[in-house]
Amino acid sequence: MRYAIPNLKHLLHLIPAFLIGLSGCIPSIVADSTYDRSVDFQIYRTFALLEPEMANTSADPNLYEPLLDRRMRDAIAAELVKKGMLLDVENPDLLVAYDVSVAQDAATASPDFGYAYWFGYRFNYNSADFPGYRPVAQYIPGTMLIDLISASTNELVWRGVAEGDINVTQTDESRIRRSIISILSQYPPNRPASSRPTSR
Repeated sequence: MRYAIPNLKHLLHLIPAFLIGLSGCIPSIVADSTYDRSVDFQIYRTFALLEPEMANTSADPNLYEPLLDRRMRDAIAAELVKKGMLLDVENPDLLVAYDVSVAQDAATASPDFGYAYWFGYRFNYNSADFPGYRPVAQYIPGTMLIDLISASTNELVWRGVAEGDINVTQTDESRIRRSIISILSQYPPNRPASSRPTSR
């Protein structure tokens, strides 16, 4: 019995369809961002990651994963460097804070505490004038947040979020990285700054 050998040229056209189908099996991560429209983001060339301070909280210390924390920091820094920014811990233009919201039964910090339920940390910067600002407790559990703060004014100038995608005790590193890439794909904003002068 003779068996027909498939023509490779006929198979090549099936590869794009296969890849599209495969990518459809990976849940998409939807990110959004908000920013201060008076700010000219082109002036920001350097960044540093904010060092968190321990908060007065009874949040479960078992939720803190030092390795995951380090991977998040490294992934955020890598994405900002890809955008042409330079890491400068001595004299940064922007400070970077990040967090993942968790369910209230997993993190019992006071709602007044606001930021960083996941690790029981807080970051001290001003968000009073930021449009539509919400404390992390008001986001659905699993939301990743990345905040960019003007180092010269200590004002929040940009926030990106990916809602409901992260489980801090189960999420694999690839999903963390994809959430970070999705969030930072929104930075810098495309809209030019308004004519109102910045505070920098």
